[in-house]
Amino acid sequence: MMLHSHNGIDGGLAVEIKNLLKEMQYEVIDGVLNAADFGVPQIRERVFIMASRIGKPSLPSPSHADPLNADMLQSNFLPWVTAGEAISDLPSPPLGPADKLGGGPVSHYLKRTPSTFARKMRSARYFPYNHVIREYKASVISLVEHIQSGETWDDASARMRKKYEMEIKAQKQIGEDVEACRERLIAVGVINPSFYKKYYWSAYTRLERERPALTITANANFLGSGRFTHPQQDRGITIREAARIQSFEDDFTFLTSMGTQNLTTNIGVGLDMIGEAVPPLLAEAIAWSAHTLLIKSESSGNRRPCVDVSQELANQT
Repeated sequence: MMLHSHNGIDGGLAVEIKNLLKEMQYEVIDGVLNAADFGVPQIRERVFIMASRIGKPSLPSPSHADPLNADMLQSNFLPWVTAGEAISDLPSPPLGPADKLGGGPVSHYLKRTPSTFARKMRSARYFPYNHVIREYKASVISLVEHIQSGETWDDASARMRKKYEMEIKAQKQIGEDVEACRERLIAVGVINPSFYKKYYWSAYTRLERERPALTITANANFLGSGRFTHPQQDRGITIREAARIQSFEDDFTFLTSMGTQNLTTNIGVGLDMIGEAVPPLLAEAIAWSAHTLLIKSESSGNRRPCVDVSQELANQT
């Protein structure tokens, strides 16, 4: 996973960082953490490097595991939180660019029983801001409306091409070849030619209700960039739904403009902030790991004074 190159060497950037920290007398540990293993409803793997001068640091231990893994049944792990558990208590967003529900009564939440995760995320004061979506072209909607929940692009396009083959067979006129019939059905809107194209495997695909989401990125407002389509509705996810999937609580409002307009509705800015963030529940687990080390150091009386790392880095250059 640590493939960022440095000086032409894959993984060289991480090696360079660790070597520099060790030269500065830090003890260093690194590893890949999956956000889903820490209660985040999202499969998101990232490299983390921890360094300490007060003892050997350690990465946090997972609290959740994939329920499809047979070993999980023999453990004390909780099952991964699913996308459905994360967003199913949020209503359909109103049409239009305004944040019409934000700041309204908590009765805007759907009246179904929320999941344990949703109860943890909900605001007790008001319905959250940022539950807005962008308007998509008709060509995009006409494509995603045929995608099934959790399906890959390859599976969806193969299924649709098979369906179109049957349509062509049924509607081919006397003397008309297959290609001519296909072009005619494309022209009248019976066949969507996009399903004959090759896209990245998760492009235009829907979230799967019973599994965690795939990685939410800064490009989550572009449905062709990954699995960012709502599980049932023919639309992309809202800023708030993306925030839920990243484990931001509903009381956290994303201010998307410094002016007086679009304070909570600039979807590109909102998803940039969300997609580039470390999920709060994962960050919390890392913080508790650091806290444990600090408490251990305090109790042993071995705590060393804090060091201005930025100054030491400057001295290295």
